[in-house]
Amino acid sequence: MNTENAPIPNRPQINPFYVGGAVSPDKFSGRRSDINTALDVIRNRLCLAIQGSSGMGKSSLLQYIASSQEPWKNRGLDYSQALIVFINCWEITPFTAIGFWELVLSSLQQKAKDNLALQPVLEQTLGAGTYNIHQLRFLLSEIGKSKKFLLLLLDDFDAALYPNASYTEDEMRSFLSNFRSLATHGEEKDYLSVIVTSPKRLSEMGPKIEQGTSPWNNHYTYRYLKLFRDEEVSRWFQDLAQKFSIGWLLNLQAEIQKISGGNPALIQNAGFLLYRAWQDKDIKTVLDFAIEFERANRPYFRAAWNQSTDDEKSLLKFLALSRLEGRVNRKRKYTLDNVDTILSQKDRELRELEERSILRRYDNDEKISYEFASSIMEWWVVKELENSQNQPELAERELIFLNLSSKQVEQMKTITKQVWQYKDTAQSVIGWVGKLGGFF
Repeated sequence: MNTENAPIPNRPQINPFYVGGAVSPDKFSGRRSDINTALDVIRNRLCLAIQGSSGMGKSSLLQYIASSQEPWKNRGLDYSQALIVFINCWEITPFTAIGFWELVLSSLQQKAKDNLALQPVLEQTLGAGTYNIHQLRFLLSEIGKSKKFLLLLLDDFDAALYPNASYTEDEMRSFLSNFRSLATHGEEKDYLSVIVTSPKRLSEMGPKIEQGTSPWNNHYTYRYLKLFRDEEVSRWFQDLAQKFSIGWLLNLQAEIQKISGGNPALIQNAGFLLYRAWQDKDIKTVLDFAIEFERANRPYFRAAWNQSTDDEKSLLKFLALSRLEGRVNRKRKYTLDNVDTILSQKDRELRELEERSILRRYDNDEKISYEFASSIMEWWVVKELENSQNQPELAERELIFLNLSSKQVEQMKTITKQVWQYKDTAQSVIGWVGKLGGFF
């Protein structure tokens, strides 16, 4: 491992990168625009739905808003006025409306234990066990009289949008309708703000909207978490390099961005492994790093692939194949005609993949192009193509969906045959981790 420029003496013992769950508020970095949007929503007692794929930091963002007073102060908000209840909705098993409100109120009871005026109201409401909208409106009114407001931070709100044996679609519809009414009607709405997170847009989940009725989700402001930009990663790494005396980290920023695509969780994983390698010398080669990085993040890559529709998978395969020039057989180049034209016809699917942080969109001189956000995700798609029934060819249905010409079909077949022929080369994850080898 190359540590020529690294300060070996007195190495800190604590790895500055965090893996395995939500980042603690003291290690939270970036997301300034998202934080400001959330606080503006809170200021106006509105509702915000945050969308983001796995690893984008939805839980970390909510915990930061719940626990850190400084951003509130910077936006002119009084943190002490908020009665903050943080709930992961998937922890309500099985999810029911009664189970939801019972957890909200019992959590609120703990938050407001010093509020002598609210405690009797909370005890009475919990004792009744019905949690109808009139009781909840009265509770919000009492919260307002105490010069407070209720802030609900609901992580994984999609748990409330799937029926189960104890939660029928009619019960779901009633719960969501009442929740909407509570947040939008009556003067009590001035004492409630709600921020929810989900992996997909709320409009894509939940009960079907009946004709002639207002959508249950139309009171939310929507925002999806984007991949970290280069400048955000640069600020983050500069802070870490200075704090932990690891200047070598700054030289690896571009390569970490390449394999992570700006996904916060993948950046944390890459940084964690690299720091451990530098500190403990337990990874001797770039191959060791590449294999361990892919293994550590396999659940993310598998989920990104499995959660894609058949049409989205077709696009990902096509995009991966179109970018394989020189990877599988460096003595021969492969070209595919009019890639941008084909992609331009699939704008909806491409935007969906972008919102889920699988692809990154580039606008250059009025020309729009898409690339895989993570080079390892791109490798994963090629690997899936190779392992598909031992035939690395796009199926007839996929060729029809992509609307390829006969010439393009033949070009695709030529490329996929070469992928199969040189699959050991294409499958080697080393070639997809960029220039990180210089670190080892």
